[in-house]
Amino acid sequence: MQRRILFLFLLVTTLSQAQTGVAGGFSLIKGFGVPKPYPGIHLGVEIPRDDEVSFFARITATLSNYVSDSVMVEAIDPMTSPQTDYKRVSVGMNYFNIEGGTRYYLGSGYDYGWSAYGGSLLMLSFNPIRMRKDEDFDETLYRFTDPSTGQELGSKGSIVSLSFGLNAGVKNHFAFGMLYFDINLAYALFALPSNQFASVNSGSYSPLILGFNFGFRKDLY
Repeated sequence: MQRRILFLFLLVTTLSQAQTGVAGGFSLIKGFGVPKPYPGIHLGVEIPRDDEVSFFARITATLSNYVSDSVMVEAIDPMTSPQTDYKRVSVGMNYFNIEGGTRYYLGSGYDYGWSAYGGSLLMLSFNPIRMRKDEDFDETLYRFTDPSTGQELGSKGSIVSLSFGLNAGVKNHFAFGMLYFDINLAYALFALPSNQFASVNSGSYSPLILGFNFGFRKDLY
């Protein structure tokens, strides 16, 4: 019992002395080979090991970008004419990223003045993909079909990927808190589409992404 009390006392003392930073701001994600960037927001926490090294975690969510396309629809009933047709659609995708890693500070350090920082990160990404109709058709008579296989596609899917990357940036403390700007460069170690629809409509997905983040951090003592 005494050991448990001592352990709880040490744990509470350590947590009360821990300096945790809570951060939030704006993000912009650009996939290499993809024309449009994805604007969004991020929220995160950062916990210093000492004045030169910290651990961080961040969640980023972006808006969707839509790309116009035409897809094949196939008649459900063999007696329907025409049997196949092409309809205009828009395919949209967005990012939901969970990332974390270690940062090393150069300059004034974690909690004071100007500093540069850099380190490595791991990122788990979810890319929902959805299709909306730009041209109406009777869905009781036709269905979306993959032209190469004839398989019914549906209109929703997602891609899940795990990426390794680098994070580098600069920050400065003010009386009201800290402002920062950093850049992520990450490459997917693997990417898994959830279904055939996501696999066929993965043109907006890139395994190599560049992220820009600008935000505000407040340290909790």
